[in-house]
Amino acid sequence: MRRALQALSLLLLLSACNSAPLNLPTPTPFEILILPPAQTFVPTPTPSLTPTATATATITPTPSQTLLPSETPLPSPVLPSMTPLPVAAIGGAIESRICDTCQPYLRESPGTAGRILGRLDQTVTFQAVGRSADSTWLQVNLTNDPRRRFGWVFRDLTALRDADVSMLPVTGEVVDATPAPLSIASNSGLISGVSATARQIFLRGQALGNRAHVFTRVGDSITASPYFLTPLSSGNYDLGAYQNELWDTLRFSSSFGDASLAAGNGWGADRILQNGFNAPEVCGDEPPLVCEYRIRKPAVALIMIGTNDSGGVDPAVYERNLSRIVEISIEMGVIPVLSTIPPKLNDAWNGERALQWNRIIKNVAQRYDVPLMDYWLALQNAPNYGLSEDGIHPSAPPDGNTARFTPEGLRYGYTIRNLVALQALDALRRYVLY
Repeated sequence: MRRALQALSLLLLLSACNSAPLNLPTPTPFEILILPPAQTFVPTPTPSLTPTATATATITPTPSQTLLPSETPLPSPVLPSMTPLPVAAIGGAIESRICDTCQPYLRESPGTAGRILGRLDQTVTFQAVGRSADSTWLQVNLTNDPRRRFGWVFRDLTALRDADVSMLPVTGEVVDATPAPLSIASNSGLISGVSATARQIFLRGQALGNRAHVFTRVGDSITASPYFLTPLSSGNYDLGAYQNELWDTLRFSSSFGDASLAAGNGWGADRILQNGFNAPEVCGDEPPLVCEYRIRKPAVALIMIGTNDSGGVDPAVYERNLSRIVEISIEMGVIPVLSTIPPKLNDAWNGERALQWNRIIKNVAQRYDVPLMDYWLALQNAPNYGLSEDGIHPSAPPDGNTARFTPEGLRYGYTIRNLVALQALDALRRYVLY
């Protein structure tokens, strides 16, 4: 009898990752305003944006430019082909588990306002004993946890994602982080576009095996530089007045010191998409972007590319390549966080091109409804616009430590970029990566 019951329990488990291709809903974006320290922020809904037809248009390279690798088709992510089995409640509970590639938070109450009790991995099994009225959250008792913890998990990140759980009693009401009164700060508006679309991309990535706590970087020498993010992994950082806001996000991921196969000196957007351009011993004929995503399986990519392109590439060519980078990211379940490029002070023509490029970047971010970091705006009040003597690359403090968010440290362009990047990751951690 006992063996029969065990067999029955096994039949009740669902595949966590049987997912249809991404079908993004009409997004409901909201702007993230980066407020001064010691203020609490939550997203405020704004009118929805619907991607235009150009978002899925076929990209045709211009013969005179090095464009997208025409022979490399866009990788088609293959979802695990597992068929859900029927689900039934046993003794008022449903035996199940976390999905194979998921790492959800265990929360004290249902919704994003619930206090985080810990992060679960794919080995966790549980009994679902209750649900929210809309069945999006499950109340669970962990069955293989030495601490015998209990709490609430988001149902889409469990093996019950596509199951009928209506037989469970409603035991909690969803309470998400609620809007607080906004105070317009001098550095507000640096981060925007964190929306329902980002959440859908994240869930698709979880189904494809991406890792919720991993991010990567994509770009040129300003991104490949050891001044960008790497000092945050050394332990020799100072979050200054941002300690309370950003400490949890700094601990959230161990990716700050990781190099990327999709970032390199002198690169333009075309290089990121060129077959076999980087590390052929690892990537073969794959474009660097696809290779990096395949190997690292990130949930988020911080993307800043265009400083080199603005020196002579046709604007339409650049826009098509940047759009392709965003499309590949979405299809591989990686949230693309675009960034404007810094000013260019070497001459008036280059300065105007940088402004033109930033308009393109903002338009692409809006068209696809993906997050945007306005690095150009963040630099406006810094000495020499946060640039070094060449008028192109961001500046760094004399000791090279760009992880000190003190008033003195934030006089330098790389330090400012590290702060804005950490704030973007913080917004995603709070409102998307749960």
